[in-house]
Amino acid sequence: MRRRDRPLDRHRIAWLKEHASFRRYALRELERRGPLLSREIEDHTSMRREAHRWWGERKVGLLLGILNARGEVAVVGRRGKQRLWDLAERWYPATETMPLREARRLWIEKRRRARGVWFERNKLHVHPDADDRPVPDRPTLLTPFDQLIHDRDRAEKLWDFRYRIEIYVPVAKREFGYYVLPILVGDRIVGRAEPVLDRKTGALRLLGAWGDTARLDEALDDMAAWLGAEIQR
Repeated sequence: MRRRDRPLDRHRIAWLKEHASFRRYALRELERRGPLLSREIEDHTSMRREAHRWWGERKVGLLLGILNARGEVAVVGRRGKQRLWDLAERWYPATETMPLREARRLWIEKRRRARGVWFERNKLHVHPDADDRPVPDRPTLLTPFDQLIHDRDRAEKLWDFRYRIEIYVPVAKREFGYYVLPILVGDRIVGRAEPVLDRKTGALRLLGAWGDTARLDEALDDMAAWLGAEIQR
């Protein structure tokens, strides 16, 4: 969906217009030789290298990310840990198009149905098809991007649980820790914990925990089993 209504979209469009020759070059390379790793696309004469904390000195990764967001290229696999890129038209199935307003309406409806409950205009709303059957009484740790807490305002209204990921917060200003995970028990978020995995030794350690941690050990055992790690107590 090639949006144009957000400031980010306008910035992306302006950047692509400014670097139109770079865009054409990358698309030709993918058409001719794809799928490719970003490093297999040589620098373009119009782009000079500049150090950047996100995409390094080269701007090929930046361009591919923007074209991916615009639906022109796609991630079609991996080689090791590196993404393979190709023209989206080679991989995405043909489909009908629709006006942005209709696409947004359908997207919102599907999102609300999937979540069951959403927060809007300072009120919680329940979808008529929401499933209210009991959930298993199981403790688990949620990722910061789990759909239960992805909408931070919704999570705060549902469970009186204020959650913010603090990886970009300076150490001195962090309320909890670098990568703290919410603790879910049944249908309640009861606390938070900060486990960390040492990939060299395979040890899973707990740096800190807050709130109701009565069943945290069960959640950590499940995490360790999934990671193939040993808990360092």
